[in-house]
Amino acid sequence: MGDYKIKYKYFPLVIIMTMVLTFLCGCGGQGQAQKKPVSNNGNRQEVKIAVSLADLERDGNQIFKRTMSGRQGQGGQSGGQNDQGGQQGKQDQSQNQQAGEMVVPVQAGGGQGGQGSQGGQGQQVNITWLDAKNDSAKQEKDLDDLIKQKVRVVILQLVDPSAGPRLVRKLAQANIKVIALETLPANSPLDGYIASDHARTGELQSRYLLSAAQGRSAPLKAVVLQGDKNDQASREITSSLLENLKDQAQVQVVLVKDHPAGDPQMAKTTLEQALTSTNNQIDAILITDDRMGTGVAEVLKNRGLSKRIVTIGAGAGKQASQALAAGEHDAEVDVMPELMAQYAYDAAVGLATTGHWQYDKQIRNGDFDVPARITPVRLITRNESYLLEQRWGKPAAGQEGGQGGQPGQRQQSSQDKGQSSDQSDQKKVGGGQGDQGGGKKTTLRVTTQDGKTMEMQINGEIKKIETMDGAGGGKSDGGDQGQAGSGAGGQGGSGS
Repeated sequence: MGDYKIKYKYFPLVIIMTMVLTFLCGCGGQGQAQKKPVSNNGNRQEVKIAVSLADLERDGNQIFKRTMSGRQGQGGQSGGQNDQGGQQGKQDQSQNQQAGEMVVPVQAGGGQGGQGSQGGQGQQVNITWLDAKNDSAKQEKDLDDLIKQKVRVVILQLVDPSAGPRLVRKLAQANIKVIALETLPANSPLDGYIASDHARTGELQSRYLLSAAQGRSAPLKAVVLQGDKNDQASREITSSLLENLKDQAQVQVVLVKDHPAGDPQMAKTTLEQALTSTNNQIDAILITDDRMGTGVAEVLKNRGLSKRIVTIGAGAGKQASQALAAGEHDAEVDVMPELMAQYAYDAAVGLATTGHWQYDKQIRNGDFDVPARITPVRLITRNESYLLEQRWGKPAAGQEGGQGGQPGQRQQSSQDKGQSSDQSDQKKVGGGQGDQGGGKKTTLRVTTQDGKTMEMQINGEIKKIETMDGAGGGKSDGGDQGQAGSGAGGQGGSGS
C-alpha cells in the first residue's frame, strides 16, 4: 500500500516531464524546418533584381553597368555565390559579358540609411543583366523569361516607349516591382522613375548657344537634331531648348528634325540636306541624342566645316569627350550616368527588401503618382574636359589639341562677348593655319559679289592667291593676297 502511494505521488511529475520533452522535440523539429528555406548564402537574404537595357553598347549604359557592379566591393566580400553553386572569378566575369547574373553582397537596406537592417545581417543581391540590343521584341521576351525566375525588381530602359505600358503591367501582374530609367511609360503603375534633368539639359544647351551668338551682326542660324520622337528624354530636351530660345532675336532656329532610334545615318542625311539647301550657311548644331554625334562630326569634317560651326551635344559619351579635349567640339551636357546608377541600385534593393525607397519627388503619370529621382547634369567645355577623365581616361597623345590653337579659338568664338560675327568667323577659319605651328591645313572661305560662299581645305600654308577673270584676266598679288591671307592665316597670333 505504501509503494502504491509513492508511485501515485510521482505520477503527475512523470506526465509533466513527458509533455515538456515532447514540446522541446517538436520545437527542435520546427527550428530545423525554418532553416530549410535559407539559401546557401548562410544568414544573408537573397535578393534578385534585373536590369533590362535598350542597348548595352551605348557609352552611358556601359558606365551604368560598371557603377552598379562596382557596389559589390561595398559589401565587404569579394566574389559571392549564385544559385548555380557559387561560380566566381572568371566565370562571373564571363556571365556579366553575356548579360548573365552577377551576385553583389551589400549592407542591409541597400544603402537606404539602414532600412531593413536586422542584427547587422545583409542581403545577397543577385543582378541579372539583359541587353535588348535595340530590339523591342527581344526585350519583351527577356522580360517574360524573368517572370519565371522570381525576380523581385526590374530596372527598365525601354527600347520602344510605346510598348512601355504593356510591359510594365505584365511585370506588375507577376508581383515584380518596376523602376523606369530615363523614359516614363505613359499612365503606368510604376514603383519608381529615375532620370537625368532633361529640362536643365535643354536650358544649358540654349545658354551656351546664346553666349556664342552675342556680339554678332546677324542672327546665329541653328539646326536642332532631335532623337526619336517617342524618346521622352530627347523630346523634353528639345522642348526646353526651344522654350529658352523663344523670342531671342540673336538666334534663328532654321530646322528641328527628329530621328527614329537616334539613327546616326539619318542624322547625317538631315545635316547634309540642311547644309546643301543653305549653301553651308549654318552656324550651330545642337544634338539631343548622343548616338548622332559621330554622324554629325563626319559630315562637318568632310565638308571642312568643323572649325566654323558650333556644336553642342548631350550625353558626354566617349567620342564626344575626346572631341572636346581635342578642341573639335564646343560643348557637351554630361548626364552623369554614374549618379543615376547609384540611385537606381539603392532604389532596387530598397524596394526588394523593404518595399520602399528614398525618392525626392512624385510625378503625375495619368492615373498614377510615381516616386521619382531627377539627377543633376552639367555643361562641359574643353576647359572642363578634365572632369570626364575619371570616366574615359586621359586623352591619348596628340588628342589634347594645339597650344592656343583651334581649341582656344573655339572657346573664344563661342564665349567671348563683344566680338563681331566676322571676327568670330575669322578666328575659326584662321585657326586652321596660323596656330598649328607650320599650318598643316588651311581652310579658305570665298564669298562672291552675289553672296555665294564656298569653303575648301588646303594642305600647307598659303603663299599667294591669284584671281583670274573670264577673259583670261590678270593676277592680283598684293592687295588680294593680303586680304585673303588675313582670312586664312592672319588670325593666328590673336588666337593664342
